[in-house]
Amino acid sequence: MKRSLFKPKNLATLLACRKARKFRGVPFWINALRNLADVEDDPRDDRRRRRRHPAERVARLTLRVIAVCCMMFSMIDLTLIYKRSPTVTTPETMLYPVRRINYPAIAICDVNRISRRAAIDFAQELVDFESTAFTANLTLTDIEHMLSLLGQLYLIDDVDEAENETTKLLHTILERGYNGYDVNRIMRRLSPNCRSMLRRCSWEGKDQTCEDIFLLRKTQDGYCCTFNYARRNDGFGSAQNDVFTSERIEHSTNIGPEYGLSVLLNPHFDDSFYKILPIDGFKISVYNPLDYPDMTSGYVRDVLVSPKTEAYINLDAIVFDSAEDVQKYDVQERDCLFQTEQSKIFHGYYSYSDCIVHCRIRDIFQLCNCVPFFYPTSEEIASAEICNLRDLPCLRKYKERWRNVKPRLENAMEPFGESEFEGYLSCDCLPSCDDVTYSVQSSSIPLSLTELSWGRSKYPINNHSVVHIYFGKSGTIRLRQDVLFYWYELISNYGGVCSLFLGLSIINVIEMLYKLVARVWRSATSGRAQTREKIGENRDDITEVTTIAVQPAPIPEIAQPKLHWREMTGALPNGAMKSV
Repeated sequence: MKRSLFKPKNLATLLACRKARKFRGVPFWINALRNLADVEDDPRDDRRRRRRHPAERVARLTLRVIAVCCMMFSMIDLTLIYKRSPTVTTPETMLYPVRRINYPAIAICDVNRISRRAAIDFAQELVDFESTAFTANLTLTDIEHMLSLLGQLYLIDDVDEAENETTKLLHTILERGYNGYDVNRIMRRLSPNCRSMLRRCSWEGKDQTCEDIFLLRKTQDGYCCTFNYARRNDGFGSAQNDVFTSERIEHSTNIGPEYGLSVLLNPHFDDSFYKILPIDGFKISVYNPLDYPDMTSGYVRDVLVSPKTEAYINLDAIVFDSAEDVQKYDVQERDCLFQTEQSKIFHGYYSYSDCIVHCRIRDIFQLCNCVPFFYPTSEEIASAEICNLRDLPCLRKYKERWRNVKPRLENAMEPFGESEFEGYLSCDCLPSCDDVTYSVQSSSIPLSLTELSWGRSKYPINNHSVVHIYFGKSGTIRLRQDVLFYWYELISNYGGVCSLFLGLSIINVIEMLYKLVARVWRSATSGRAQTREKIGENRDDITEVTTIAVQPAPIPEIAQPKLHWREMTGALPNGAMKSV
């Protein structure tokens, strides 16, 4: 039977044939797969190839080589882009609700860092020590003047030789009077009292007792009155440094000045003793509730509020969030750290700001063998002492180094020059994968009233200030860091490149693999058949044929009477003719 020359070449053609011829059942698909596996080509195709001009063959080959090269180049470039930056950050929404964002921590610090009343009480206590009279014959006024030198522990400014000698004398008095003095306890005692500084407070339109919502905590400016500062302790994860903090992180459910945090502040000019700035008023810091406020990290926003003013601080935020799949990639590839990473140091609360602070603390300890009192402590240097007046010369020597941080060399950035950031603090800190960056816009108006209405009460004011800290709009920006290509998207991109240049698809790949397996199977089966035939032929060659001659045995003759034809046919019984 003559074999049909028509053979379907792909599954699409098979489906068309099935629809046109209305083939049904399993036999159709078996025959179709056999046709797909049939590697014999149409003889007419061979004749058509032979009639092609050599130039046409060269042109077709050149085009195919170019297509393959372009496909390979595109796939390699796509792979390099994926390896170089496997994540991508895009704006997810411009109206992310502010009620889902943590309200920032607020630190209110009086520019005057040492209370005069507290300094006088402390000076009186020192005068009563016998060691003070034994060390030097000093009056109460002399000791009061000397206590202002404790302010150097805030700014670490340069002093002249006379003040340097006085500082040494004060250190000796404190050392002998307390048998090794605690700088933390002394500076906390000398800080302005939150109760006298904060007169009235309200949160989300409701009056609150200031002592209930504000706590005295460590900040970059020493001990200040803080709101919504939820950091568990004044260290990095050590339970020994746990302090009473906010029970929960506050969220702002409404917008506008009347629904934010409002505070009536009293500057107490008569209590001024040592100011860190040449002005009167307050310094308000806005920062993340779980971070230590550090200005050099860039995550703290400071606003100065003058006396007799009403200040409006409008908050805004940018939320940065990362998908869980991002954590599967290497840290250098995603270029950020999740809060749960480096838990040995930060105990599940990693942030870029805390990393900078931790780096600076280690550097200070290595160079001066102590840590300033306003910085958090670390378990790595738990044995470190708090810097006192004796350590001021070392702190002054390296203060410029700790105020400047060398930028981190990020991916795809050119290396910095060696002399460009010489002497800067070098910290290899990565940004946080989940973070909130706060920004502020402040404005103020003169407060010329003599009496201020607060809730249902009225309060006389003199040099007071009023501060409103609030979110001005209900929506903010949320940035989302996600994987650049998931595995199925990467396969889709590869398939698109192959289809663009060569017209390949997954069906073609399956067909080619099927034909390859079929050809190998046919070669293997035909080889085994030829082997069996050869073995049979060899056996025929080596088989000895033995011929046996068989003599016929003699057959004895049997004498029978002659029969008439009628008797043979049965017309007459045997022997009937004899009787005739």
